[in-house]
Amino acid sequence: MKHHAFYATWLLLLGLLTVGCQSHHRHSPPGNPGLQVEQLEPGVWMHTSYNTFNGVVYPSNGLIVREDDHLVLLDSAWGAEATEALLVWIDKEIGLPVDRALSTHFHSDRTGGAAVLEAAGIPVWSHPMTQRLSAEAGNPVPANALSGLDTAGNTTAFGSVEVLYPGGGHARDNIMVWLPERKMLYGGCAVRERATDNLGNTADADLAHWPQAIRHAQAAYPQAETVIPGHGEPGGPELLEHMHTLFEDSGT
Repeated sequence: MKHHAFYATWLLLLGLLTVGCQSHHRHSPPGNPGLQVEQLEPGVWMHTSYNTFNGVVYPSNGLIVREDDHLVLLDSAWGAEATEALLVWIDKEIGLPVDRALSTHFHSDRTGGAAVLEAAGIPVWSHPMTQRLSAEAGNPVPANALSGLDTAGNTTAFGSVEVLYPGGGHARDNIMVWLPERKMLYGGCAVRERATDNLGNTADADLAHWPQAIRHAQAAYPQAETVIPGHGEPGGPELLEHMHTLFEDSGT
């Protein structure tokens, strides 16, 4: 996979953000890279924003996907200010309108900018469960719910991409997105980067079903060439196999 990087760095002062169900006041720490956008291949960009949790700066990924004369946003940036910066970058560097957005689960690294997007006239969609869990957690609530994702393993079309509900994993409502023309799977936070040796934040995880969720993804998209995790570096299908190693190591 060839990466052609285009970076836009913004110094952000983010307010109160939520990780899982816990709130943490966050100021831009020394070394926080702000917002970065990297073109993975023609028509697909990965946006990465940052937040601090327990004194450690963490990156959070999302995707921008081109469809003809407009764009689809897969997850907001991490918080309102970062999402505003992302929309500015898109307008300046790509110059196409964002037609719609998708939040892949209820945590604030996925929904934190939903209100900013909807104020900009961009409808935000999610799994129906995400709406309920976001409201319960006090996170921004996506206004629109996808249908047809009631059962683990179900898929539904979302324009040129396909949404998979693999069942609970990192969160009970986590969904994945398949880009068929690119053979690319956006796994979100249900998939960990290859360099990690743990399952990350499991406060809201469905540990019993998570291994099956990964098997659903592997069965649905055996032709995947690129896999994008919610945090960290993209890889290939080995990221899905790596998840099974992490399950074994954690006793899941």
